[in-house]
Amino acid sequence: QNVSGASRLAAGAMQLILLALGLVAGSELVGVPSGDLGSSIGGPVGVFVPWLGVAVFGVGVVWFNGARPSARIWILLVLYVAYAGQVVGGLFFGSALSSFFGALAMTPVALLAARQRSGPTPLVMFLPGFWILVPGALGLDGVTRILGGGAGSGAGALITTITSMVGISLGILLGLVLVASEPERPWTQAQQTTSE
Repeated sequence: QNVSGASRLAAGAMQLILLALGLVAGSELVGVPSGDLGSSIGGPVGVFVPWLGVAVFGVGVVWFNGARPSARIWILLVLYVAYAGQVVGGLFFGSALSSFFGALAMTPVALLAARQRSGPTPLVMFLPGFWILVPGALGLDGVTRILGGGAGSGAGALITTITSMVGISLGILLGLVLVASEPERPWTQAQQTTSE
């Protein structure tokens, strides 16, 4: 378990670094200063574009992983529930704890969707939902700022990312307890219900 966890952590860190290098290179190509990479967009565009981004991310995940056609709607549903939970949690408790509420919202939805006849296994929906939460946003923002030259603000964003990862873990655990009839074996229970 330690080797498996360490290799996944290393793979996730490498993915963040590659994405950040692409952002820094792209910003240099079009002439955007590295200090402006993490700034948010205001107005109506800043409100609607993230929701569109969730759909684009979901379509990319479905296409890249070759998900079944019947699984597409469930994956998108879990992604939108995770993002909506994160947005609502961020409004009331700040960005560091917003991922807790996103994970808390998406876990029961993934488990309940897996019990439907056309629903995939919970892990198929769960992993994209996990990546839509903070490690894909604040972690990438922090690594991009470090690579772009702002090490102080980047380190702060990475610390917030670690806090958010703990929040995601707690949200998933609480979501499992709320929905699974056997919290010790939630994934197996969902698969058994689906197959019957």
